[in-house]
Amino acid sequence: MKPVRPVLASVLVVLALGPGVFKLPPQGLSFTKSPAQSPSTNLLALPADITSYGGIFLQARINNSQPLWFALDSGASSPFFIDTRRARVLGLKLQGRVAGEGGAGPSRYDVAETSGLTISIAGLEYTGQSAAVIALDSIEAQVGRPLDGLVGLDLFKRYVVEIDYLDSKIRLCDPQTYTYAGAGESLPLTLRDGHFFVTARIEMPGRPPLEGQFVVDTGGVLVTAVLTTPFSQSNNLPASNQKRILDKSLSGLGGETRLLVCRATSFTLGHLSIRAPVVYVSQDTGGALASSDYEGLIGSEILRRFRVIFDYAHGRLILEPNAHYAEPVEYDMSGISLRAYGHDLRTFRVYQVLANSPAAEAGLRVGDVLTHIDGMPASGFNLEEVCQMMKRPGREHKLSIKRSDRTSLVKIKTRRLI
Repeated sequence: MKPVRPVLASVLVVLALGPGVFKLPPQGLSFTKSPAQSPSTNLLALPADITSYGGIFLQARINNSQPLWFALDSGASSPFFIDTRRARVLGLKLQGRVAGEGGAGPSRYDVAETSGLTISIAGLEYTGQSAAVIALDSIEAQVGRPLDGLVGLDLFKRYVVEIDYLDSKIRLCDPQTYTYAGAGESLPLTLRDGHFFVTARIEMPGRPPLEGQFVVDTGGVLVTAVLTTPFSQSNNLPASNQKRILDKSLSGLGGETRLLVCRATSFTLGHLSIRAPVVYVSQDTGGALASSDYEGLIGSEILRRFRVIFDYAHGRLILEPNAHYAEPVEYDMSGISLRAYGHDLRTFRVYQVLANSPAAEAGLRVGDVLTHIDGMPASGFNLEEVCQMMKRPGREHKLSIKRSDRTSLVKIKTRRLI
């Protein structure tokens, strides 16, 4: 069967999903009774679990199942995606299996379709719904929390979607009656090939600012801005004398992606600038990040610094700076990249060790299992907590490591690597 042609990629941990896999048509939608729904304002508040890195997770049910976790992903061009393992447990009938491509890396992955579903999210209920079915286990290991599926583009097209990263709330408003009276920055928002775009400017050290079209991706967790390979190559980014790190720890359904991590002077949206951000420069020769159709994408590490309002009906993205706006943008300071495994995702295995880093100097290797942190069982932390711990400079940590049948104790002291 002919592979699905990529247009762009939805990003969940850097281009996790191939774009427009099925572009399934939205099915019937109704409201169920919910105390969060206000008839006077025609607004529905969806409780959300928003992580420190900006990942947005909503509880959902499929055909009256137990509560499941779906990520809210503005870069996912189909209404819903369901993890292959979860689809099997629920006994969903799969059909139309094809080979998808175009996410991170050049590899292909299997995509199927299922239909006739009832999907409930708080006070929203989709009936007669179809969904794309893909394996999300590799993405789950990177975010370190259960990932049963994705809520995609359809929600953003039907409603004005307000994302409050500080209060962990998603508000849906009727676009026909919605008015905005705040002082936020309003940017022209366009929809092309199933993805939202805004214009952004990036300035690199010693270079004039460059402008381009960037995908706005709430599913782009763990990243700030990512520049595509053609855009970076045509502008010689980063400069040969600029400090950079080759990071191969982020991957998606299409395989491993290669990124150069460096610092920009600024990343600007309208009149709002993020100073000295860490940015990621693609080195991929295939997949979505090798596309010349756009210049880059904006991930959750930037978006979480704002109250973000997607107002597709009026062609605008509104950004209101919040308490995170002026916070420095940091990269890992240990040199360790971890993946989470096990039924509770509390088994942490080393996936990458950066050269000339505290982790490399302490002798850590790929495949090591982290069993204790500063004398505490590693299983007492989640992956998000461990990663945040390793972003603080000048901290000494004692790590117990299991390698094959041997356990050893190493010490690291974090420092800025970029």
